[in-house]
Amino acid sequence: MDTGTAILGVPLAQSAGNGAFWSLLVIGLILVGAGAIYDRHRRQKKQADLDRLLDRDPRLDHTVIPCGLRNDELAWWCQGLPAGDRNNGVRYAVEGPMRVDLGPGMPDELNVAAFQWWWEEERRDNNRRNRGIGGFGPRTSSGMSLGGSSSTMGRRRYVEQKTPAAVVKLPVTVDNRVIIRPESLFGRAGITRGGHQFESAEFNRRFRVEAMEQHLALALIDANFQQLMVENFPDQTVEIFGSLLLVAGTPTHRDDSLTGTIGLLPAARQDAHRILRAVPPAYWRAVGALNRGR
Repeated sequence: MDTGTAILGVPLAQSAGNGAFWSLLVIGLILVGAGAIYDRHRRQKKQADLDRLLDRDPRLDHTVIPCGLRNDELAWWCQGLPAGDRNNGVRYAVEGPMRVDLGPGMPDELNVAAFQWWWEEERRDNNRRNRGIGGFGPRTSSGMSLGGSSSTMGRRRYVEQKTPAAVVKLPVTVDNRVIIRPESLFGRAGITRGGHQFESAEFNRRFRVEAMEQHLALALIDANFQQLMVENFPDQTVEIFGSLLLVAGTPTHRDDSLTGTIGLLPAARQDAHRILRAVPPAYWRAVGALNRGR
């Protein structure tokens, strides 16, 4: 055998191929190990910051059921928290009382919880293989080939989404939902416009309001409330339904001394508290919460 083409009886091309395979395998194992170490460190850092937040504010407690509600109950009650296509849940939840002044007959403290809400959305990768014979053949109205296999729909995967959120346990049960969402890009451009309209054109451009009873939306969203939302909370969702006030979306500020999501939790509670204080007395009267002699 030619020593120029073989070493110890192993062809050079085969030897080089084996060497490349083992090199890639080692590199892959190193990357997987480094990723696992980094992920563990990140989780430990978040847990340490969560513990530090709880130590800093003795009125705060860690919870897995914000305001007494499980994941499925939050997803059912709150339209502002997407349920997703498969799994959802709560992470890093803290809660504790905050002082409020809502009017005569109302409690002066309410429980306010902040957390990260996550959900999984289904995605399908495009897959043009096996669409009938040669890619042709009869199709459904959606364009799917009747001659293809299930791979026509593409590979299914789930992408995790998440948002900071806060909920306030109200002292009254509201039977008619009011939800204020950021308007879509088409809505902001004036191409589409839906929901209830208010006197502020800027508010109407930025937000879509859906309410089961229009008079409750009008009682809640007075001129001051509209201005507050436009100037301070243009990208957040506010919802009142049942015994909850929900505020979902990135808070107005963060605590840079705390890591990632943990640094948003104090601000999420403060934003919910600020929005709650801006609810007009007319709204509480409309839902029968004031002057109950509690």
